[in-house]
Amino acid sequence: MNHFQDGFKTLSAFLSWLCLLLSCACSSEFFVDKGHRDLISGVEFEITAPYLSEKKAFKLRGENLSTWQLQQIADAMPLIAALTNSVLANDTRPIAELQRDSKVRSIRQIQHLDQATFLAVKTLQNWQVTEGQIQFTTDYFYMGAEGHFVYFRDNYVFRKYQQQWVFERHAQAQPEGLLRCEINNQGWRQCEPVGDAVLSAPVALKVAHAKYLAQTAIANRQSRLQCDRPFGVNFF
Repeated sequence: MNHFQDGFKTLSAFLSWLCLLLSCACSSEFFVDKGHRDLISGVEFEITAPYLSEKKAFKLRGENLSTWQLQQIADAMPLIAALTNSVLANDTRPIAELQRDSKVRSIRQIQHLDQATFLAVKTLQNWQVTEGQIQFTTDYFYMGAEGHFVYFRDNYVFRKYQQQWVFERHAQAQPEGLLRCEINNQGWRQCEPVGDAVLSAPVALKVAHAKYLAQTAIANRQSRLQCDRPFGVNFF
């Protein structure tokens, strides 16, 4: 009888452990972002790992792109997303350094950001697509020292070589730089470059940054608190 009870307890414990293991696995799987597919003018964009955040930041709807242009962007999406991720440089592993293209400007160096500052991508937009070339801008943001978000824009050109999309150059000699962001009538944040932000000199960058802070403070006093548009919402 005792052997039966011991065996029953062992079996019960095993079944309980198995159920717990399976439930944890199911729960973990439920919260894994497996991406999604989006159809725009008949062109399918498949958002899958890696670089989910970078791919979801692509803004394609409302940019007056033809089906052919959208298809070119869809083909180049994985490589553009990989470059965007490398610019963020949030990965400190040596392999991440090796994968970075030396021709690509470092936002961290331009903005004097240390590795502890988390840099994120907000939007890839302003698409210009011609035969064998894709040009666009990317908006980045990070938390500034004063506890507010700082937005920054740079420009990129990809070219097709031997049926492969690769980064060729920056579209302009300098980034658009710091952005002034305001809330539109729909309650979403829209960003435009600060007009006099000359990035060739650190002093000019500091002046532009100071103007950005002053304008942001005025806007915050004049309007009620608003939230940024969530990642991936209507970016496509």
